[in-house]
Amino acid sequence: MNDTLAFNEIHALHVLIEDWFTGRSPVAALDTLLARFSEDFSMVGVRGVRLDKPALAGFFASAHGSRPGVRITVDAMQYRPLAPAACAVRYREDQIGADGTGNRREALAILVTGTDGTLRWQALHETVVGG
Repeated sequence: MNDTLAFNEIHALHVLIEDWFTGRSPVAALDTLLARFSEDFSMVGVRGVRLDKPALAGFFASAHGSRPGVRITVDAMQYRPLAPAACAVRYREDQIGADGTGNRREALAILVTGTDGTLRWQALHETVVGG
């Protein structure tokens, strides 16, 4: 694993999430989105609530097309290798709605290489920050 692969995964997932929230992707794309996450994935979201993969699946299932016009961008990525098949990536995420309002998050993701050689999201922690 290297920083290019990890950074590409961070960007690719956020494109899928933006397409999901806006409704540009079909409902059938939910499985493709969820396949990016390991079976034992967990996250602490911006409200401080821990979600496992089944809870995340429920959240995404109910959020399809719920934010038309949203734009999601990621930048300020920092790569930290953890093991030959794992890394941490710290990044900044901006979500801007169609009305121009939004929020900025600082996030820390743990990515692992799955048995099939693709990267999977193991853990994520997000915090809303100013400006």
